[in-house]
Amino acid sequence: MLSIGFILLLTLPTLDQWLGMSRNVKSPEKRILSTFPEARFPHILTFIAQFNTYYKENFGWRNALFYQYSYWKYKILKTSPLPDKVVIGKNHWFYPGNSLSHVADQHQGLCPFHPDTLASIARHLSNFQRQFKAQGATLYILIAPDSYSIYPENLSNYLPINAHVSNFDRFNTYMRQYTTIPVVDVRQALIAAKADRVTYCQTDTHWNEYGSLIATLTMVNRLRKDFPKLPVARLTDYAISPVPGIGGDLVTMLALNHEVVDSIAYKIKPAKFLLAQNIEQNENLEKGLPSQRFVTASSQLPKLLLIGDSFSFSMNQSLPGYFRESYLVRDHTCNMELIKKEHPDIIVFEIVERNIAFLGQL
Repeated sequence: MLSIGFILLLTLPTLDQWLGMSRNVKSPEKRILSTFPEARFPHILTFIAQFNTYYKENFGWRNALFYQYSYWKYKILKTSPLPDKVVIGKNHWFYPGNSLSHVADQHQGLCPFHPDTLASIARHLSNFQRQFKAQGATLYILIAPDSYSIYPENLSNYLPINAHVSNFDRFNTYMRQYTTIPVVDVRQALIAAKADRVTYCQTDTHWNEYGSLIATLTMVNRLRKDFPKLPVARLTDYAISPVPGIGGDLVTMLALNHEVVDSIAYKIKPAKFLLAQNIEQNENLEKGLPSQRFVTASSQLPKLLLIGDSFSFSMNQSLPGYFRESYLVRDHTCNMELIKKEHPDIIVFEIVERNIAFLGQL
């Protein structure tokens, strides 16, 4: 009987590949897995190497086995199945792990910016500022805070965030002292908004729709200091409705996005005078999120070009209504040809807090 059971265990992965018995258990990985390689004589060694990679990523029951492992680690042992990618907090909160720019270490003060790094970032951004000014555009920097900064109270006790100067604070201070580039800091607005509604996803790396709205209002009102024709950004101009939450990217990496979901999410509806029309969408298969163009009927308003990461995607619901035209680009580089083509009045570089250093590589 033992030998029969052993043989069955050996053959189950192959049977599953043929019969697809575990097809309903989806892979938690966002990347495209390897496909079955093509054998081309005389490149047999290449085929063997490619097949080895294919089998490691596609063997039968792979996803089901990882799900069981992940469920057992989280539910029984109360630990993260992937501690470098996902940090498990208190009260059903999850945080990104050190695989994302050493974010946990950053927020413990273990990876402080060197002054040379700050100087390099400032020089790089100031160079952009001069070029943009020659094109008639004003540059702003919007930093999307990490969830560590907004909800530190839900971190596990083994990961305390002690009082220290953060890299965000270092960057903010340096830019204020040595440049004239405005940095939009939305941290206090997001923390204050917590008293009314949840501002970040509990199971995701991002702010939720409400947090995104708070960031939009804060940024627009900062822009109004230089562009007074912009409408006043008010929370009362939006209808905010609670909706059921879903499992975000952090629990998806753990294959637990059906078992663990956000306690709440929000649907945001702007007033009619803030509605914008999406007239262009350019898919970006490499980055995963499209670049989008919006227009309004208000021809006297300034034009916005925002170059940002995935945090800017949820701002589609609120930001475009304040401008005559908005082009929201999801990218980590800035192309001067794009600036010359678009002729914006306002340029915003948006980036998440843990990636501030990347501003020196735009």
